[in-house]
Amino acid sequence: MSRAMALVMCGLWAAPLFGGSPDPKDLAIPPGELSKARDLIRRLGSEVYREREEAQVELAKMGRMARPVLLEAASTDPDPEVRFRSSRLLPKAGADDLKARLDTFLADTESKYEHNLPGLKQFRKIVGSDKLARDLFVDIIKSPHNVELLQMLDKSSVEVGRAISDRRMGMYSLIQARNVGGRIQPAQPIPLQDIACLIFAETVIPTKEIPRNNMWSYVTGAQFITQQSSTSAINNNATLHSEAYKRILGQWMESREDVTDLNQLAYPVGQFLRGFKESVPLLRRIVTTEGVQGYIKGQALTYLVQQRKKEEYDFLRSLLTNDALVTTVFFGIAPNQAPMQHQCLLRDVALATLIDQTGQKMVDYGFSFPQGHIPNGQILGTYAFPTEEARAAAMVKFAFWRMKQSGKEPASATPAPKDAPGEAGPPPTKK
Repeated sequence: MSRAMALVMCGLWAAPLFGGSPDPKDLAIPPGELSKARDLIRRLGSEVYREREEAQVELAKMGRMARPVLLEAASTDPDPEVRFRSSRLLPKAGADDLKARLDTFLADTESKYEHNLPGLKQFRKIVGSDKLARDLFVDIIKSPHNVELLQMLDKSSVEVGRAISDRRMGMYSLIQARNVGGRIQPAQPIPLQDIACLIFAETVIPTKEIPRNNMWSYVTGAQFITQQSSTSAINNNATLHSEAYKRILGQWMESREDVTDLNQLAYPVGQFLRGFKESVPLLRRIVTTEGVQGYIKGQALTYLVQQRKKEEYDFLRSLLTNDALVTTVFFGIAPNQAPMQHQCLLRDVALATLIDQTGQKMVDYGFSFPQGHIPNGQILGTYAFPTEEARAAAMVKFAFWRMKQSGKEPASATPAPKDAPGEAGPPPTKK
């Protein structure tokens, strides 16, 4: 971020705005100012050094009033001296222009006008334009780091992707305890508006456009939604910006498809975000996306069933052929002997859950359990099939159990497609 931008942003919040116009049309630059700026631009190419210096000082004083002329001169003027000096003046003029537009936006307390502010159009599309959305945006733009990130949303996908990656790492460094000169610097809390700005940007830009830092490739917005400021806004509607933040978070959850994100989201979605309507399709996406770690798939499936119970019957059936490895279960056999290892697959978790839901017993289906564990399909790592033959027999047994309950002959032990019509839930157990 440029020093000019930082100074202007600090000045913006140093004192409240009084008497500013809320209409962006009032920001139009008078023709006389543009004419003055063009005359000064010509003097930037003077053969007299003092005249060039004086013209540069006057243009700097003009601030945003000179910006359109400076932009043109920096890119098209044939004199390299003029192009160089104009480009040096542009950051300050641009910062002055942004401050004026922010002042105007803040004065428009009733949101009557359209404002040309970085990220505002996308923000309103995702969050809305009501008072709750506006208040959050106001707090977001109090940070020069957030303003800089929002400005990048109008750039190329490469530039905005890099800006998001850099912002992630800057925020991540703050939540880590660090050794600075032999002294431990504790982790710093991240304000809600900073988290909101980051995940908003991640929602706007496809994940594939955001480069990964080789050492910290796992760092995404998922690292910050469990921060205290975020969980407070999620769990307590009385928290400042709670409603507007949750609008962003819902859209962000809906757009998560990258494996790196999904590998980190099962726990927070299952624990903190289960009240969001987007949590159910997101948990299903974690379960079915290739490349997600097996244990994470099993964990997501467990949270999904805890939340939806028998409503996920058809989805569970669709997983009865999924051979993703969830975990390895160790069974002790005798003293001084290595424990036996058995694999628990995603299809095993789905079957165990279906057995629990339909009032049957896992032991009747050939599941084995480490000593001391009570059979429970919702506790990963506490059950497995001892052989592949036992697994196959269990699948056939469940298919015929379904046949017996429905009074129909099954075509095979293969489950129905996920979108197959018919069953909306498990058939009742006959007594």
